[in-house]
Amino acid sequence: MQQHARFEHMWAAFLLAWVAAFSDAIGFLVLQQLGASFMSGNSMATGVALGRLNWHAALHSGLPIIIFFIGNMLGFLVRTLARRWHLRSPFAIIFALELVLLLAFLLWGSRSFSRGSIRPFESGVFYVCTVLLTLAMGLQTATVRRVQGEYINTTFITGVLSNWARVLAQYLPWLREQLVQRSMLQVVRTPVHHASVRHFVVLSGLWVSYLLGAICGGVLELRFALTALVFPMVILVGLIVVDLVWPLELERF
Repeated sequence: MQQHARFEHMWAAFLLAWVAAFSDAIGFLVLQQLGASFMSGNSMATGVALGRLNWHAALHSGLPIIIFFIGNMLGFLVRTLARRWHLRSPFAIIFALELVLLLAFLLWGSRSFSRGSIRPFESGVFYVCTVLLTLAMGLQTATVRRVQGEYINTTFITGVLSNWARVLAQYLPWLREQLVQRSMLQVVRTPVHHASVRHFVVLSGLWVSYLLGAICGGVLELRFALTALVFPMVILVGLIVVDLVWPLELERF
């Protein structure tokens, strides 16, 4: 039963990475290359814009930073209140909020969607869509934070790649030392080997899921425009149902 629970959580994390990348890809394509969850890039761009006194560009890249922070804080607040009120499925609440935000983005953005993008600064639609998408990514960032003992993030991949490198850097010297003393079969049977392999699978799976999500978002946006967001929305509906039946929360903090 314990191994099955771990598989479910890993599966949920992979799906969430796919949802985040898909949604981010849509934002990148239709909102002037918006990084809805790339706060390092947005912070750098904001600094450059401020340094050059380009207030228009500073607003474009700076607004997502504020909104992402608010969304992230709201997600953690929901989890905290859910524990205080003894609610068994806090993730379902957050996924439902994310679902509503993506639906609002789809409906609102369609009003000014033309020639493959949302027309900037028309009646505030551009900024409203920026807020909706970035808030959704901030909320999701507060959900699955740890899988198989490995801290993860499903909305941006830099930390995943860093952890991936750390796991390999720790495991490969250990493996070399062990193979000098023991056979490969004996090494494979050790708990350290099993833990390292699990971590590698989790981190690799997240990166692959994120990449596939971006690919799907790029391809399906060409065919369905903003309606392509229905695909990640369907995934979120499925995760809501799963969390209501079998809560997905992995950590207590």
